[in-house]
Amino acid sequence: MDVLLELVTTGRIGRVRLGMLLSEAEEVLGSGAPHPAIRLLGPEASGYPYYWGDLSLYVSDGRVDRVVLQPSEVIERDVFLEILRRSGTAFEPHPALTFDGQSAIRTDAGAVILFAHREAAEGLDTAGHYLVLARVMEVPAS
Repeated sequence: MDVLLELVTTGRIGRVRLGMLLSEAEEVLGSGAPHPAIRLLGPEASGYPYYWGDLSLYVSDGRVDRVVLQPSEVIERDVFLEILRRSGTAFEPHPALTFDGQSAIRTDAGAVILFAHREAAEGLDTAGHYLVLARVMEVPAS
């Protein structure tokens, strides 16, 4: 949860940030697992991610242009929004990505957080909206 909160409040995870070279990210994180398209097309393939578990860095022209975190833990939307409020993080609805069973918010740090409706099933006792991913695609305005 700490890494997720850091991403949505600062737009960064430690030294990992938009605009850094993939080689710099690999110095911090170790070698990532490249998307199959990168393996097929070679390192000049742009717009595909490298994976480090729940973290994906999308790379174009050798630079990180999107940071995506898909938490493995189940986080209910209202619980996550309360955590943001308590941390003092400003956020607002993100209508462009809110439709049908999906809702989204955007933080001042430029993070977009997606929630999707999930039915009760094995491992999930209650139907509701749950966090799907958090991503940063633009440097936050300062």
